[in-house]
Amino acid sequence: MRITPLDIRKQPFPKVFRGFDPDAVNSFLEMVAGEFEGIIRQNSEFATQLKVMEQQLESYTRIERVLNETLITAQRSSDEAKVNAQKEAELIIKDAQIRADRYESDTRKRVDILSNEITSIRNQRDSFLARFRAMLSTQLNLLEVISGELRSGDDQLAQPQERPAEPERQTQYQQLKTSASIIKDDYSDDDEIVDDVPPQPVIIG
Repeated sequence: MRITPLDIRKQPFPKVFRGFDPDAVNSFLEMVAGEFEGIIRQNSEFATQLKVMEQQLESYTRIERVLNETLITAQRSSDEAKVNAQKEAELIIKDAQIRADRYESDTRKRVDILSNEITSIRNQRDSFLARFRAMLSTQLNLLEVISGELRSGDDQLAQPQERPAEPERQTQYQQLKTSASIIKDDYSDDDEIVDDVPPQPVIIG
């Protein structure tokens, strides 16, 4: 049974001989009732505050739960993004390595082809120079023969003397002409080289 301030104020006491002073008792009861009212009022305020705090605590609990769930989701997303980024980076590196290897292989093949072409061009150049030197040497020898015959003809005009036998002169000239023709025919195998060589005059003495 709960006691209220009104119960304290209205509480009756039996009267006995030589008992307490009624005014003093009533005054004390009034004071106790007032204090009791204050305690009840304060208790009510505390209950109201407690209810508000419980509501705030519940709200904070919900916020904390949402934050924890959000944090867990963010952490999971971050881990997945990190894993995906790592896989993508590995794929990019692997693809780049494959491309680099292919480019390196193609470059080496191209270098080998160019090296072979350079070697072939050098060989053609050396062959052309050797043949051209041989042809020039033959032409110079032919010019020497013709020049000697011209000087001999001039000497014969100035002072008549016996000329060399015609068959011997024709034989020497024919040998030089045949040699020049053979060298010239050798150039016919190299179309590009032959096109660059000017036609050689045939000098008949």
